[in-house]
Amino acid sequence: MPQRYLVVGVTAVAAMLMYIDRVCFSILADPVQADLALSEKEKSYVLGAFFLTYALCQIPMGALADRYGARGVLALSIAAWSVVTALTGFVGGFVSLIAVRLLLGVTESGAYPAAAGLVKRWARPDERGRFSAVVSLGGRVGGAVAPWLTGKLAVGLVGVGLAAWAVDSVSGVNWRATFVVYGAAGLLVAALFWAFVRDHPPADPAAAPARPPEPVADWHALPGDLPPPPLTFIQRLGVIATRPNMWLFGLLQFCNNISWAFLVTLLPTYLKEADVPLDERKDIQTGVLAAGCVGMIVGGVVTDMVRRRLGPRWGRSVPIAAMMLSCAAMCAVVSTSPPLWVAIGALGLMALCQDLGIPSVWAYAQDVGGRNVGAALGWGNMLGNLGAALSPVLLTAVREAGGWTAAFALCAACYVVAAISGLLLDASKPLDPNDAGV
Repeated sequence: MPQRYLVVGVTAVAAMLMYIDRVCFSILADPVQADLALSEKEKSYVLGAFFLTYALCQIPMGALADRYGARGVLALSIAAWSVVTALTGFVGGFVSLIAVRLLLGVTESGAYPAAAGLVKRWARPDERGRFSAVVSLGGRVGGAVAPWLTGKLAVGLVGVGLAAWAVDSVSGVNWRATFVVYGAAGLLVAALFWAFVRDHPPADPAAAPARPPEPVADWHALPGDLPPPPLTFIQRLGVIATRPNMWLFGLLQFCNNISWAFLVTLLPTYLKEADVPLDERKDIQTGVLAAGCVGMIVGGVVTDMVRRRLGPRWGRSVPIAAMMLSCAAMCAVVSTSPPLWVAIGALGLMALCQDLGIPSVWAYAQDVGGRNVGAALGWGNMLGNLGAALSPVLLTAVREAGGWTAAFALCAACYVVAAISGLLLDASKPLDPNDAGV
């Protein structure tokens, strides 16, 4: 098996763990709320807290990965977020809970920017969509499995004591031990990643210690010329922040994530208000998110195929715009308050269409990022996850004022803005002219 497939596979496993640790909280949010006596507003703040620090640390962590190598940054990130996940099992109230959720955002923030850099270095341009889809698919599989696995663990671990806390709880499930189990599993994945992943393909001259951290293959120079020096963090940020394309990229992800984050934050609450039992809620959430896994598989093939036929300008933007409009249509269906099974089906189609477009989003950042691909994806992820941080707070407030009808109408409108932003993206324009053709 080619080594690049192994690198992408192990990175996908890391993404799967990351999403398990991220999404598991949504299915446990109601039991945690009961045991810690949290209000609805406090619960919404806790659900959004992770995305806030996750967003704010995207660019710094992406720049670190670009400068010092994705392998070390990502391996350290996996170990750190695993420790934080385990600490979630020891919280005593709202303050300590929101603190660990904020820390989880910090520690997970380097994962996707670093992974994007790995994919860029190990994949040819016409493979970036497929390879990116595999890594993103790992995350989506983790997100889909998380509700089901978490529900099983939380019930199966009832009776297992943890530190000074009693075995019994108001909620009747053992969410504390569940977080500890996930944390221990993550430390094993961190060791696996460090053992099998390298920053550069073996034949890349940049893999030698004496060379600059950017691979020579990422920079096209005249014979005898020296590679440009690595950019500082401020320089990278300046390059990104002055490009209109990158603001469109950020707006796309900000609006997109306001709507999509519902699936990993408030969907269990939506089902609870529809009188769906906890055991069925986890199965429904898993099914909806599993539809996204199918979309991710197909999306990687689609984006590479469309790029070959339409070129870099429309080959990246058309799939993004088409999928965002499809998601808007599904949210509009749910906003009409249809029967529950229709709403669940529409949400499943929304997850599928959402993830059909994600490989194009990743590939766009890799196409234009050049030596700054980690920071470029980090910029989009930063603004996107600010939207995700806002999502549970905003949608909870809108739901309280106008019901779920108003909340899903807002989600549909956000997807329309995302579609327009995606259509205006131009992947033929690199961030740095020195990176043209990379």
